[in-house]
Amino acid sequence: MSQRNDLKDSFKDYFKELIGDEFDAFLDFVSNGRTRRTVRVNTLKISKEKLRKWFEGNGYEAADNPFSSDAIDVIGEGKPLSLKLPYLSGFTYPQDSSSMFAVELLNPQPGETIIDLTAAPGGKTTHIAQRMKNTGVLIANDMDTSRLKALHSNLERLGVWNAATIRMMPHKIAEMYPGVFDKVLLDPSCSGEGLLAKGGKPSFWSPKSVKRYASEQFGILKSAFLLLKPGGTLVYSTCTLNKFEDDGVVERLLAEFPEAEIADSTHVANFAPPQFPGFLGFRFWPHKTRTKGFFCISIRKGIKSPPGGESETKFSFLQILNDEEIKKFHYDLPDCKFVVRENNLFCVSKELAEFPLPKSYSLAFPILRIFNTEVRPTHPGAIWLGLKVKTAVYELTREEVEKLIERQAIESDKAEGDYFIKFGIFPLGYGKVIRGKLEMNFPRQY
Repeated sequence: MSQRNDLKDSFKDYFKELIGDEFDAFLDFVSNGRTRRTVRVNTLKISKEKLRKWFEGNGYEAADNPFSSDAIDVIGEGKPLSLKLPYLSGFTYPQDSSSMFAVELLNPQPGETIIDLTAAPGGKTTHIAQRMKNTGVLIANDMDTSRLKALHSNLERLGVWNAATIRMMPHKIAEMYPGVFDKVLLDPSCSGEGLLAKGGKPSFWSPKSVKRYASEQFGILKSAFLLLKPGGTLVYSTCTLNKFEDDGVVERLLAEFPEAEIADSTHVANFAPPQFPGFLGFRFWPHKTRTKGFFCISIRKGIKSPPGGESETKFSFLQILNDEEIKKFHYDLPDCKFVVRENNLFCVSKELAEFPLPKSYSLAFPILRIFNTEVRPTHPGAIWLGLKVKTAVYELTREEVEKLIERQAIESDKAEGDYFIKFGIFPLGYGKVIRGKLEMNFPRQY
């Protein structure tokens, strides 16, 4: 088999020295190998077993992925729309299972207070939310405005309401929330060597560039550590495999903070890939795991750590609707708290309802849109409410689903009015039959 000819000699020399006899197999895989096709099951909306039966009933083999209990490897070829429908309804998130392993390592629990410092586009954030069962507080931060749009879209599609999104420099967040969080996830920008197995380009790579990344990563990692409560845990992850950005950054943190220690990771023993000796944390080597290359490690802040100190920030607090105000909406709403912002009714967890937020923030899940004369489900609200709705349902055929996705007209002989649009178990939105046609505004980001 041919090998990639776009890898610099400096890259090859570094990794030959790093992994020795494994280098040829590593190079062969990033040149010719195929990674797993994996989806994460969104257990906020559907069970893994139910989704497995859907895939198997539509021509695919659905195998348990070895690196996360929420992952399914989808093998072979199936009927048209069999992968698209679960995605559109928020049942799945296509994701490399090495990234899912980082959340296995973080081990989020219901009711905790957690921050994802570099959250967009939302794969790990939404995974954390489902492990928290939409309870507790989840702060999703990212500085990239364009990627924040993808983050919001994924939070909405997957039905996450325990999250608030912010756009702040990590050191500013650490000043605002010193010693506040039970858990922190940090996956910062990196040299991206691990993406070579996914077709990534290595033209950027040089020892100088990875050292520059490592310096930036260490600064953010310090802020992440300061956010932790005593006894809290931080997962640091990258899409890299070199020691500068991985082991080296962690070793600098351990040297600077005596209260920092490598956390116990026995809870992921059944999901961890085999490791080469001489490295910290966990590495996913593509030729061993059939995933992208990936690194992650769990760091604990000691119980006897000094307190985080007082923040001088003037916080914002949510204005929660009372029970009487909620009754007027006449929908079977989920068990959570509610806030009205910008003519939308947002769901929030009871813990987020009481959490001090910065001046600028966004909530994650608008369930209803409030107009002057009526209230209608938003698109994310419709694909949540549509999970249980029994009346005013418009059942599509597969052919009609294809037309809906292509934004083509769908002829209808149903009575004029509003409908929850579904295909079998899959809620797809909210629309209206008018003058013999079904109309629905299908979000372009889907």
